[in-house]
Parts: sequence; C-alpha cells; structure tokens
Amino acid sequence: MEGLAQRFPNAIFYKRTNGKAIALTIDDIPTPFGGDRNATRWILDAIARHNAHSSASPAQATWFVIGSHVGGDRALLPDILAQGHELGNHGWVDAWAFRESPDAFVDSVTRTHAVLQAAAPAATLQWYCPGRALYPPPMVTSLRSLPGYQPRLALASMLPLDTRFPTAAPGFTRRYALAHTFPGAILLLHGGSTAQAQNTARVLTDLLPRLCDRGYRILTLSDLWALPPECAGGQVWQKPVDRCSA
Repeated sequence: MEGLAQRFPNAIFYKRTNGKAIALTIDDIPTPFGGDRNATRWILDAIARHNAHSSASPAQATWFVIGSHVGGDRALLPDILAQGHELGNHGWVDAWAFRESPDAFVDSVTRTHAVLQAAAPAATLQWYCPGRALYPPPMVTSLRSLPGYQPRLALASMLPLDTRFPTAAPGFTRRYALAHTFPGAILLLHGGSTAQAQNTARVLTDLLPRLCDRGYRILTLSDLWALPPECAGGQVWQKPVDRCSA
C-alpha cells in the first residue's frame, strides 16, 4: 500500500496512523431509477442496527453520491447526515471519469455539488472520488481549482470486487474487507444497484461487529483524515466525541 501511495501521490489510499481506526466509504449511491428506491436505505439501516446495539462503538461512513442518481427519496441524504455520516462527490454519472475533458470534469463535479447542497444543505462537501478510480493529471489540476475540496482524490485500500460476479457475494466481500483492514485503512463498499446494496447491507451486518471486536473505530473519511499520524503507544486516539472505542 505504501508503494501504491508513493506512485500515485495525488490520491489517498489510507491514513498513516498507528491508532486502530479505519474509514468506511460507500460508493455509487443512491440507487438510480429502475432499481429499488429503498436499496440505499438497506445499507443505512444495517449501520443503524449495529449502532443501536453498540452505543459505545457507533460506526460512521462517507457516502459518495452520483449526482444524476439523486431524485426519488428526498429525505435520504438528510437522513444519512442525521445519523452521523458524511456525503462525498462521486460525479454526475457512473462512468470512467478519467475520460472526461477538464471542462466536462468540472461540470460533473459542480453539478453534483449543487444537487447535494440543494438536497442536504447541512452537508460539508470536501471529498471527490473519481468513477472507476482512475485519474489523469488534468483532473487533479481541475479539482484543486474547486473551492472547499481536498486537493487529493479519495480512493481506498481495497479493489471494488463487490461490483462484479462471482466476487460480489457477502461471504467473499466480508473476508476481503477484513483482509484489507489495518490501522488507517479506507474500506470501500457499493450501492448503486439493488443487488450491490443488498450485498453491502448483508456484509455490514456481519463486518461491523467483527471490526469493533478487533478494536477498530469505524469513521468517516474526514474523521480518519483528522487523526494525528501517530498515537502514543499504539492506542486508539480519542476525539472529544463518542466514537467506536477500543
């Protein structure tokens, strides 16, 4: 992972810290028209059920939203925020972002930003994740011209194997996520379709308790990124708020 980060310094794959904390990210939400409009809520509800039974160790996530998917469930994005999560920008369409011209890229991000602000005015938007995870140098330059956004692209510590057969199965996804869990890891799961949301909801029902049993706090990307690089004695660094404790 260190070598990958050095090769692609304009993206983040993990947070350097020895505290037992990770970020959970959910890509491609909401489910677009034609899928089950409640599919994203299956994921939200899976996290909420975990938190209801683990009041001392709540899990939060960063949800990367595709702008053109926003529509049917107007309460969804505010409800995500109300449960302690954060929203991120995943562009306007589910496509290969690296193929966009600089102007098209800026239009994609700004259109999505406007939709998110209208749907969830309380959201603080600072993370952009490129579709398919690939990016050319002009994309980085364009991103840095957008006010409020982090200058590096948000990626993850694992490949998106939950989006394709035969690896898009709860048992495989859970094992794969656990195998890529380490202090500072950024885990990636997907919504975006009825099947993917169902898989993610099932995975989280089993994965979240296992992570907390191993002493990990499950944070938004912003909270993980705010951690100091080193935590004395390898202990979990505690913010002055109630989070998942070791």
